Amino acid sequence: MIRITDKSLCTGCSACVNICPVQCIVLRRDREGFDYPVANPDICISCGKCERICPVLNPLEPSFPLEAFAARSEEYAGGSSSGGVFPVLAEKVIENDGAVFGAVMNPDLTVGHSEAIDMKEVCRMRGSKYVQSDLYSVFEEVKGHLESGKKVLFSGTPCQVAGLNSYLGRDYDGLLTADCACHGVPSPGLWEKYVKALQDRYGSPVRDVCFRDKRGGWRKYEMVVCFEDREVAVWHQKDPYMLLFLQDMSLRPSCYQCRFRNGRSGSDLTLADLWNVAEASPEFDDDKGVSLVLANTDKGLSALKASGVDMRKVDAGLAMKRNGGFAADLIVPERRQDFFRGHHSAKDIIWYMEGFVRHDSFYKRLRGYVSNIIMRKK
Repeated sequence: MIRITDKSLCTGCSACVNICPVQCIVLRRDREGFDYPVANPDICISCGKCERICPVLNPLEPSFPLEAFAARSEEYAGGSSSGGVFPVLAEKVIENDGAVFGAVMNPDLTVGHSEAIDMKEVCRMRGSKYVQSDLYSVFEEVKGHLESGKKVLFSGTPCQVAGLNSYLGRDYDGLLTADCACHGVPSPGLWEKYVKALQDRYGSPVRDVCFRDKRGGWRKYEMVVCFEDREVAVWHQKDPYMLLFLQDMSLRPSCYQCRFRNGRSGSDLTLADLWNVAEASPEFDDDKGVSLVLANTDKGLSALKASGVDMRKVDAGLAMKRNGGFAADLIVPERRQDFFRGHHSAKDIIWYMEGFVRHDSFYKRLRGYVSNIIMRKK
């Protein structure tokens, strides 16, 4: 029976929950707001499937991408966080009567994986969502489609793709997987508290959130919160939720030593922001957003080339620079434990979060500003 004794070893991928033949494993939320599997010993039949299926206990060998590309879809880039490659891939699957699975913002502002069989539903999956998504019974649904011969595109974080691959147990010709260059996943519990605090502060229900609005530019993106009676846009460097995420304060314990990023998830494609576009592919450097796509398998490379997306081959090592999703292990912030210990009793969670934001010196901010200008002029 699976027991979580070290939370840094559990990504919450839910593979164990889905594989259990007697459904004795459920996900329960801890004090930090993350979900972990808990098994009922009275129901468990000691079959061992949960441990055999766990991607952390059964890691894949790391692989280097076959090819790397700068890519953008003029049709979809405007409403996407980077270059709009994901909806182009999804469109091809939908055209072949397939199904697409990806993260959506639910009506209650929680984030979970959902199935799409038309492009209207795919639109809900576009854009970054900086909250760990609930996978529900998606793995079972994916397997059901594949067993019936249907094509499937599954997108998620590296650990979610690794969890799906472990759950399936074999490769399916009809499955295309795409993970993201994941910096880490913030606490769903913290996000829910933050949304409630925003509603209390502005006196209006929150209807939708865009974490990466590019109206002011791809680099200087804003977090836009749509209330019932107004819209509030905040530069991402001023929003406490975004800052705590970017400064690694609110991440899941397993994210600091991620076992699945950088070619270890088994994904066919990896989608990312090409932040180093000025150096890697200057012809795309117009601040409209451009994707870095790593083709990790022959299947992924074929799907990308068949998509018809506008792309240029780039040097993978050069292109991966300046993107934190490809970084090595992250350093756990010194105040992380204090932050999560006290957030339960905070009467004003926004004010509380602001107190844990690290403010860089003027010199460091100026150096970063100048560095960005230099990179854009190269």
